[in-house]
Amino acid sequence: MCRERKVYTASADPYCRFIKQHFNETGIAYQEVDIGRNEAGFYELIGFYGKGPLPVIVEDGRIVPVNQPTHLYITHHKR
Repeated sequence: MCRERKVYTASADPYCRFIKQHFNETGIAYQEVDIGRNEAGFYELIGFYGKGPLPVIVEDGRIVPVNQPTHLYITHHKR
């Protein structure tokens, strides 16, 4: 079971909105880091992951591969 989940997002990204909506509707706990509003979070993401597509989901310090469309993550990571 995941103890800590961070989701790096950008507010204008539709995949980010989709995963946040899913997590909120299903009660999955997460900490959002909006890289457009959080400069420290942006640099944390770049240092940890580099550049790549959003959202980036980190569970217990490990990146969870998310292929677009995001529903693939949801299908394999049910609550």
